[in-house]
Amino acid sequence: MNSAPGEHIRVMSDQIVMMGKSRDTAHLTRLLLPLLFLVLIIGFLSSSPHVFAQYEIAPETWIEMRKMFRNKGPILAIEEDIAALAGGDRGRAATRLIDRGPEVLPAVHAILRSPKIEPLHALRLLQVLGSFAEQSSVSIVLELLKKDKKSPLRRDALYILALLPVTEESAAFIIDIANDVNEKWNTRRMAFTWFGLHRDPRGRRYAEPLRADPDPERQTAGLFVLARLDDKTVLEPISKLLESGPPANSREALMLALAEITTPEEFERRVPSSLAWNRGYKESLLYARYIASGPQQKIPLCLEMLRSQTPGHRELAVRYLLENGYASNLRPYAALDLEAPGRAALIRNEIRKVGWQIIDTDDEFSIELANKVRIQP
Repeated sequence: MNSAPGEHIRVMSDQIVMMGKSRDTAHLTRLLLPLLFLVLIIGFLSSSPHVFAQYEIAPETWIEMRKMFRNKGPILAIEEDIAALAGGDRGRAATRLIDRGPEVLPAVHAILRSPKIEPLHALRLLQVLGSFAEQSSVSIVLELLKKDKKSPLRRDALYILALLPVTEESAAFIIDIANDVNEKWNTRRMAFTWFGLHRDPRGRRYAEPLRADPDPERQTAGLFVLARLDDKTVLEPISKLLESGPPANSREALMLALAEITTPEEFERRVPSSLAWNRGYKESLLYARYIASGPQQKIPLCLEMLRSQTPGHRELAVRYLLENGYASNLRPYAALDLEAPGRAALIRNEIRKVGWQIIDTDDEFSIELANKVRIQP
């Protein structure tokens, strides 16, 4: 039978007391007390009705917890972590690669060019490229896309391209995709994702004809681009599509488009209440509140947006917090995330992307401007 966390703590504590006559008591205590502490924290988190309560723990406590999770063993070579992405240790390998920063990209690019790479391994490497969003990766993704038009990863590679910086070469390729009526819609629609995420006005000419398309997926693609270009005339078409019960793969794009051009109150009025459970609904409403809020009101909203899976939202939140003097508020989120361990690594990655650095030692976890000069004692 499963026991409550508190019962585990009591049993383990009793064992320490019973072993008090042993000469190894001090050694065992040093081993077990950190485990007791971790069980206590996890029990606290699992019993709390508010997930964000975990971040009210004192910073000193977070530093101690971070020490427990920091890698104490030998550092694997970049190539070893890249290889591990293909196996069972892929989660931790991805975290280690992201924490290393863009220095891993040459090796990742080289493996992606290999004709022997398996599709699933390639997909995970593409996701690493999307996390870093470095311009140097654009040519690599374009090379993959041009090499095999029938690749099972074509749609995924186009999506990753949408997460990377705009270049003239990538824009030209996307325009070709948008013009190609022979391209399958499942992949052609990624051109509209690219136009929308980058708010690229070149997408307007391709989006306008889809404004009233009878196919809801095609209409959604066009409306998303136009909303991202701040075209408020799409408000009614978006609302009607949401009321009609669009396909599941269109709902989130429509809600995000609506959040771009309306107030939080109007968003709640126009989106059917039956969708309030949806993650896309919650993240889009949060974004609408962020846009409408004042400087001080943005701070708690940014802390919530750190959990968002919507492209660009986490970066937006990190940038706002750092540029407005709230690096200390961001620190516990970047230090450790017991609910979703990989998320803290993504937050650390966003911190580096906007020109800040993380000081992570056994005695310190802090966030500073990358060019700040540290005076050693």
